[in-house]
Amino acid sequence: MVPTSYWRKSWGSFVRPNTGSFDIRDVSCLQEPTSLRIVHLYRIDACCQRCDRAFSARDGHGMATVTGARVLTCPGCSASQAVSNRELARFSASHTATAMAAPRPVAEVA
Repeated sequence: MVPTSYWRKSWGSFVRPNTGSFDIRDVSCLQEPTSLRIVHLYRIDACCQRCDRAFSARDGHGMATVTGARVLTCPGCSASQAVSNRELARFSASHTATAMAAPRPVAEVA
């Protein structure tokens, strides 16, 4: 567990990193092809588990960039949570791989 003093020093007083939970539905970003490191994050589509509001977060609009992570803030209930860049990169890579997989043949109904 990270000590509270770490959050204050690294993230500043403008965020509360662990006050909410979100279901990440989509990540729109530019990634390096070999390392899958996120070069630019355009948007995160998420749903707040506290108030059940779906939203698209962009820098300055529901998302703040901090060292090593993004902090999502729900526009409905102001819940916030940090999501590491590594987890976002993994999610985006797995989501892209699934979308790019060859479609399965559709079974014909007689």
